[in-house]
Amino acid sequence: MTTMPLEPMSFGKAVKGKDQQVRKPAIASFACRPGKPVAVGVFPLKRHEKRRVAAPEAKLPQNVVFARSPSGDGARWNRRMLKLSLSLSVAALALTGAAYGQDASEDQGETVLFADLILSTIEVAGLRPIQEQDITTSITIIDASDLAVRAAPYVADQLRAVPGVGVSRSGAVGALTQVRIRGGEANHTLVLLNGAEVSDPTTGETDFGLWSGLNVERIEVARGEQSALYGSDAIGGVVSITTGGEGLSSALEYGSLNTLRGDLGFATDVDNGRFGFAVSGFTTDGVDTAGLDGEKDGSESYSALATGAFDVTNDWLLSGLASYRTSMAQTDPDSDFDGLLDNADRETESVQWLIGTVLEGDAAGFNHVFRASYNDVTRENTADDVFADETIGQRTKLSYSPSRDFVLATGELTLSGLIDWESEDYERVGIASFFGDPNQTASFDTLGLAGEALLSLDHLALTASVRRDDNDGRFDNATTWRAGAAYNFDGGAKIRASAGTGVKNPTFTELFGFIPASFVGNPDLKPEQSTSWEIGWDQDFGDVQTSLTYFSAELEDEIFTQFNPDFTSMAANRGGTSERNGIEASMRWAISDELDLSGAVSNISSQSDTGADEIRVPEWTGSAALNWTRGGMRVGLAADYVGEQGDTDFGTFQPVDLDAYWLVSATVEFPITDRLSLTLRGANLLDQTVTDVFGYHAPGAGVFIGLKLR
Repeated sequence: MTTMPLEPMSFGKAVKGKDQQVRKPAIASFACRPGKPVAVGVFPLKRHEKRRVAAPEAKLPQNVVFARSPSGDGARWNRRMLKLSLSLSVAALALTGAAYGQDASEDQGETVLFADLILSTIEVAGLRPIQEQDITTSITIIDASDLAVRAAPYVADQLRAVPGVGVSRSGAVGALTQVRIRGGEANHTLVLLNGAEVSDPTTGETDFGLWSGLNVERIEVARGEQSALYGSDAIGGVVSITTGGEGLSSALEYGSLNTLRGDLGFATDVDNGRFGFAVSGFTTDGVDTAGLDGEKDGSESYSALATGAFDVTNDWLLSGLASYRTSMAQTDPDSDFDGLLDNADRETESVQWLIGTVLEGDAAGFNHVFRASYNDVTRENTADDVFADETIGQRTKLSYSPSRDFVLATGELTLSGLIDWESEDYERVGIASFFGDPNQTASFDTLGLAGEALLSLDHLALTASVRRDDNDGRFDNATTWRAGAAYNFDGGAKIRASAGTGVKNPTFTELFGFIPASFVGNPDLKPEQSTSWEIGWDQDFGDVQTSLTYFSAELEDEIFTQFNPDFTSMAANRGGTSERNGIEASMRWAISDELDLSGAVSNISSQSDTGADEIRVPEWTGSAALNWTRGGMRVGLAADYVGEQGDTDFGTFQPVDLDAYWLVSATVEFPITDRLSLTLRGANLLDQTVTDVFGYHAPGAGVFIGLKLR
């Protein structure tokens, strides 16, 4: 608690129910004196601190006086106030009581007592961070407390808590793991790590079997077409992962299937900035993927991540990351082509380098963001310890985005633009045979131009974005758009609606992929095109927050695998329109200061142009999580449901049904000292048979014990 004077701002007072808001991260400070209104000041964070903001939305207390620091900190950007957290009201009352408790004869003069609250924004939904009340699309936030409930080693298992999201793992933990949003394909989901795209340029999708030990602090998931902001690869949605940490942290865990997991991280403020690093390792003996009680198929992964953010000047921030990841996953093949896996040694080794940097600052009345990233993914497949093939994908991205805020009489208008250049290089190395030569190289360049407008009024928010992608003659140029509106009612209700279009260019594998005697690419493929709309209702009932959304999407020129009479296959475009629609619901209930309950459920229909159900899209998914904390102790319980889903028996090329299953997990942290805890984790506690891909068997129940340094 500190003391300093307040200087009232020109717009004076606000009363309860008159919501004010600030569109950029800041510290909201409040103070009080006996018999005086509560005073609230908004002070910008240092630019490197803006990356770490997080706070809930709530209502203003009564008799609020808005103020600023007399030094004029933050005068370069507008000061419209955010709905302050309910914590502000409670703390202000506490401060008031403390002030009344002082000696009445004490002359406080112009001195006031302060406490700070950090305001938050959502970054994935626009070219600039947007406040929650202005969001017009479906967004789910997984914060640190949510992540602790499952404490899963791989990010994909955390995403099971998000409505509309499906996870497909090909057998053992660490094997190929795909994430689908709203019934789309895995390569319809764009994944960002601290703002840098991480998907494999060769396949166009992110193998979540690579992604463990990230020191993840927060995950934002935007569902529905986001191509108007992000271009191709975001036709289904965007998963944005943010790393963090504070001080020194580490964890060590051992358990079932000889599974060993270790994490070490460190993050600290330095002069004019912040620096952090994290290293991790995971290894498991796994299970027999073929389910024949033969040799086990294990996996291992290792990663290193360094991040930094530094204030170059008072107006400019330079941040970046460097990440190295390597993994090995064993599996079994269908060597006799009968649709069932056979015991044999097959391994995939993957290596990924990711480097990204961002320069952000204010100049000439505009906010400017420059981004650059480089992503390199190499995958090598071996059969019985003999080299089979290798794919190499490289992506270089450069972008520049200017933005400007305009203060209106009743609100604020933000206009943002984007110039986005991307270059992808592909190479496939293999052994030529009677069936053909698998060796291929290709390069694609894309230049995107985008614009976004956000109008934020007292209760109403309107958004619109449009993007034009020049595909350098490889594909037709594409124009995508998205528009949305949200209205916030008094009493905690919000209605929102949005519509838009998306595009997904064919991947290198679909165009030029080659598996002897099995799959050949199709260089004549056209991009997939989607049009969708959604409408949602968000309602707060005191300590309970709920959300309900209906969406509908039509996909044209869908790329699918066509099976030929000679038992080969190839990628092809469908001639008709594929339909996707569904309902997503979620809730969160703060039962008490110590107990929190959350849940989600989705019903999704995803059908091809023939009316057949798309494979690996369960009709029903759901999750529930209970989190209890007291002091240094925490107990978490989660249940994730995956309903019946269809797949294909590639031996007979006939459709098959995969059974529904429950994944029940539990975690316990028991403090040994102030910083050291004993951890217990249980996975698949009901010992369910889990099959996400036909023929691939997954682990049963597992128990793990460890130590955690907080």
